[in-house]
Amino acid sequence: MQTDGAGDISGIHGPAWERTVLLRVPPNDVDEVHESIDDLWHLNADLGDGERIRFETAMVELAGNVIDHAEGDERLLCELTLRRTSTSLEAVLSDSSAEVHVPFRAVMPDPEEMAESGRGIAMIELLMDDFSYERDSHGNKWRLVMRLPAALQRDHHVADSRGGDEPGPAPA
Repeated sequence: MQTDGAGDISGIHGPAWERTVLLRVPPNDVDEVHESIDDLWHLNADLGDGERIRFETAMVELAGNVIDHAEGDERLLCELTLRRTSTSLEAVLSDSSAEVHVPFRAVMPDPEEMAESGRGIAMIELLMDDFSYERDSHGNKWRLVMRLPAALQRDHHVADSRGGDEPGPAPA
């Protein structure tokens, strides 16, 4: 897995952070997405199982779909940015694959409509507070946003240098 050059993740402290990883498929796969999300959990220990399961399920489903639906033997380049803001968890996945036509829907399709596929987009929509797709000159851009409960929200967006997950006054 390659990072954006930020180096050792141990330098990331506090409850808010951002990390970007670059993936080349092959050889990378959804395992690198799991590793990046594990870093998010490790450095944001206050997030509960409910938040973790919702966000990771949606992110891994999206990454798996992007990788699985790449055309033929195409080498896929992806950039994944995971971010915790003061009020939400966000993910932006950009990929170099061909344009897709996303079947957005707010409910799960009927079982007979989805024998082997068709559940992923609907499941992501149900798990996330915001899910969007756009195509630009560089490729596809997918964005997931999950708002955090009030008890997990913070009054800042950027991690400070105190080195812990406890909120408190900014260093002088």
